[in-house]
Amino acid sequence: MKLSLKASLSFVSDSPPILPAVKTTDDNYQTRAMRKFPLKPLLLATLLSAAPPVFAAPNLDEAIQAAVQRHPLLQQAAAERALGKGYRQQADSWLGGDLSASLSYYSDQIGSDEGYREMEAGVSLPLWMPGQRDARQNLARAIGEQADASTALLRWQVAGEVLELIWSLRLVASDEELADAQWASARQLEKAVERRVGAGELARADLLMVQQDTLSREVEHENARMAMDSAMATWQAYTGLNEVPTLPTDQLPLEKTLHISHPLLQREQRRVAQMTARRDDSRRQRQSAPEMTLYAKRDRGSAQDPFGNSLGAEISLPFGSKYSMAPQVAESEAALAEARMGLASAKRNLELKRVQTHQELKRSKKALALAKRQNQLADTRMTMNQRAFDLGESDLFLLLQARSQAAAAARNLTRSRIEYRRAVSRHNHLLGEVPQ
Repeated sequence: MKLSLKASLSFVSDSPPILPAVKTTDDNYQTRAMRKFPLKPLLLATLLSAAPPVFAAPNLDEAIQAAVQRHPLLQQAAAERALGKGYRQQADSWLGGDLSASLSYYSDQIGSDEGYREMEAGVSLPLWMPGQRDARQNLARAIGEQADASTALLRWQVAGEVLELIWSLRLVASDEELADAQWASARQLEKAVERRVGAGELARADLLMVQQDTLSREVEHENARMAMDSAMATWQAYTGLNEVPTLPTDQLPLEKTLHISHPLLQREQRRVAQMTARRDDSRRQRQSAPEMTLYAKRDRGSAQDPFGNSLGAEISLPFGSKYSMAPQVAESEAALAEARMGLASAKRNLELKRVQTHQELKRSKKALALAKRQNQLADTRMTMNQRAFDLGESDLFLLLQARSQAAAAARNLTRSRIEYRRAVSRHNHLLGEVPQ
């Protein structure tokens, strides 16, 4: 039902030496983890009278940004911004809807035909009800803030995936370097045994034994190389980069609790705020917008009468009912309740993961201490067996056994160091830290 009032108005990594594999400095496996771009030929550089170009490895922030730009969810934030812009443009308008025009013509030609004529042209202007425009502006602002929070969340999530890929590369790079050193040491031992067999100091069976060991080391080296190639291909596919950034080696675990500024919690909070604004907007839209119509009319009563001209204005005030917008209001209330549950669930899941990463940090720290002791004992034993073998006081089997155990201990120590630092990285990242 409408009540009409009319009035006249104007218008984002000979005896053989100790195994080199015991060396487990970070620089070794970090260097192996790097892949360099090929330089231009020297001739071309000379012709161009310029030095060959040097391609520096990207830093972590650049790697994260490259991965973000390739992530499909990046479009989600763009879509949210576009939605917010649309609502903002609507709320910035002084009209509550689209203009409409009307034309009408009345005549008594089919009828009494006394010359009655009436022509009317009108323009209808939808207006905002009190509070409707403010509610729509709040909704537009909430959607824009949610889009910014979505971008920050995406960067945090991609940073975690990039860090996991880098740590995986450092593990396989360290395995490849250790396998390469152990294979080289096995070849040196094989040459030494071959000379002693030729001199009649050792049996030929000892040569076969050491050849088998050398072959095993070659297989391990090849497996490690293929694992490195596979990990590098994954990195290139995810980031589009051919080089891997170097991570800091002195990173310490953060000692803080989860804060409300965490990217995931911020995103969920903004979602709650957006749903709250949408609920309020739905409530304000219960009542249709009033409408003002401005019109001009020309008419005459009969053929003998002169035409008269007039201007008019009409205001239509709809009597809104709570039942007409009840489904929309109920849907917005349900979406708000779901958003609040999402925020509570995010807090709970983050706290559970924080406990898990803290336990992983403690376990990896203890494992590193044990790996250091194990490597020290295995290295000492191998050194003793090497001297005994060189002096003819021990057989080849015991030496190979000691070498094998020393190799395993060296690999375990290297991996334990990397795994501890990875645990620190995971712990800090979970707390919302995004390293630069």
